[in-house]
Amino acid sequence: MHQKIRDIRIEASLKNLDYLYNNHIIDDKIYNDLKNLLELRKTNFDTFLNTLTKNDDEPKNKLKNKPKAVVAFSGGVDSTASSIISKKIFDIIGITAYSSIVMHPDNKKNISELAKKLNMKHEFIDVDLNEVQRDTLNGKYHPCGRCHKTIEEAVLNYAKENNIKYIIYGDMLSVGYLSIVPEDDILRINMPSYLVLTKNESREVLKKNDIIISQRYGCPLLKSAHKYSHNKKFTIQRILREVRAQVIDKDEGLNNILEVLNIEY
Repeated sequence: MHQKIRDIRIEASLKNLDYLYNNHIIDDKIYNDLKNLLELRKTNFDTFLNTLTKNDDEPKNKLKNKPKAVVAFSGGVDSTASSIISKKIFDIIGITAYSSIVMHPDNKKNISELAKKLNMKHEFIDVDLNEVQRDTLNGKYHPCGRCHKTIEEAVLNYAKENNIKYIIYGDMLSVGYLSIVPEDDILRINMPSYLVLTKNESREVLKKNDIIISQRYGCPLLKSAHKYSHNKKFTIQRILREVRAQVIDKDEGLNNILEVLNIEY
């Protein structure tokens, strides 16, 4: 990412954090912890990485002093990096929204093993994507928006039912003022976008913790949606948006597009 773009986004994240604090939406400790994390990331990325090395079990009395947070945990690069970062501030529980429509059974096992490696409490919650699948296969719409909304609602409901006031997501694009937003008395933190992390920088966070995640682009439902050419166009537009925002590099964007088009490279 170009340094000037990074600096502008970091400044926007800081201003948003100050706004939330000045309007009593975020408490002193979380405000200070998030601000220190962002300022460290801004000053020296290597030092920032060194603060994120894997910890063994934290003392229970230390966890008691941390507020609870839900991490929407897909087991991908962004949600895993978000989990590692969030553990520095929160007592986290990873929540994976599960449906066989978008996740192979083997993925469920891999996610459980990854959560264990992260020393993170973790649960699966079932989501109903049957209607989304039916309308996608009928060519009615591109599935990602509705699928994402269903999963977010499930995670939000879990947080409400368990009286947890913070939800962490791995979104990269909702930068600056949209990186931390209040939702129904719950604070949503899009951790990579708040910290202005690129996909490759999130991979560096994983590497520092001896984790390598290799993924194909898209879930089984998205691949089914691509039998309609207009859906391929929408997916490619999403990829290009990430390239323009410089959160993924051009080579990764090209590889993702070729995979959508089913072209060997």
